[in-house]
Amino acid sequence: MASIKSPYLENGARLADVIAAIQVMGAYPWASREVSSWASKLGEPVSADGWHEVFREHPEFFRLNGEWASLRWRHGYDRSFDAERGIELARDAREALSERAQQALTRRPLSADQIETLLKTAVELHTRAIAQAQEQRWLWPSLFGIAGVLLGVVLKAALR
Repeated sequence: MASIKSPYLENGARLADVIAAIQVMGAYPWASREVSSWASKLGEPVSADGWHEVFREHPEFFRLNGEWASLRWRHGYDRSFDAERGIELARDAREALSERAQQALTRRPLSADQIETLLKTAVELHTRAIAQAQEQRWLWPSLFGIAGVLLGVVLKAALR
């Protein structure tokens, strides 16, 4: 019965790093940046050697495309946000732009409610990982105890 260790349990500060990344990446005007550029906005992570590791270990929130990273939720939106002006453009306004201006558009930032939803999800995943680890702590000793009793019964029967 092999279990996969949750990245939330690998380091006690992982939840804090995930929360920090969700907050900044959700509200930042540009949806996708190079991982090193996110590091300049986020600082260094406490739970890993770098943000690339955090993003890779949490595909439930983050999308990596080579050295570029974004929040999955934002990646689901069309490129309709003009980050320079801080506005979302309707389809006809986007189509009226030059091809170069269209390529400069990004995906819109998340609302406060959407960011809150992601934060609650991260906390819930962390809580579930702790609960699962606690379940496994009592399970293995119980299984070994039962196996020991069965082995004792078999040995006793064999020695008679």
